[in-house]
Amino acid sequence: MDAERDLEARVREHLQPGETFRAAIWASRADGRTSVGMTRREISPFRFRRPMPEAPGARRGVDGAPRSRAVTLDQQISIVTDPRILALTDRRLMVLSKRAGSWRGLFRPSAGPVPPLRLRWDCPRADLASATEQSGRLRLTFTDGSGVSLLTPTAQVQPFLAG
Repeated sequence: MDAERDLEARVREHLQPGETFRAAIWASRADGRTSVGMTRREISPFRFRRPMPEAPGARRGVDGAPRSRAVTLDQQISIVTDPRILALTDRRLMVLSKRAGSWRGLFRPSAGPVPPLRLRWDCPRADLASATEQSGRLRLTFTDGSGVSLLTPTAQVQPFLAG
């Protein structure tokens, strides 16, 4: 519980005057790669010759145009080994990340002050059409018709959805 309170306190540093904290959850990219349903391009030995950069919105679990809310949010979410914080307030949905060398203070007490989080992305709460749990993943759908699936700790999804 102390880790959750520490996380909430770190998120509160980014709130605007009068803004109310609702929930925060760790989030990372849903890999989506399975042995079933792989494309020819994914199994082709030629894919190693020329790396094909992923176009915005081309990753599985992300639906939307290149500048849609879901795609721009997904560009700020990282892999499981470098999770981001997805925070919900009464006004905004935010993505926050550690600053270089700052994870240490989130998990155990440090000798000095804990470095602040970095705000990477935000959007008005009104742009978030829905937040649901689908197949153990957090699914965010936006009013522009875009959507993204994220990996989150299962035990914390319901409190986030209630926020």
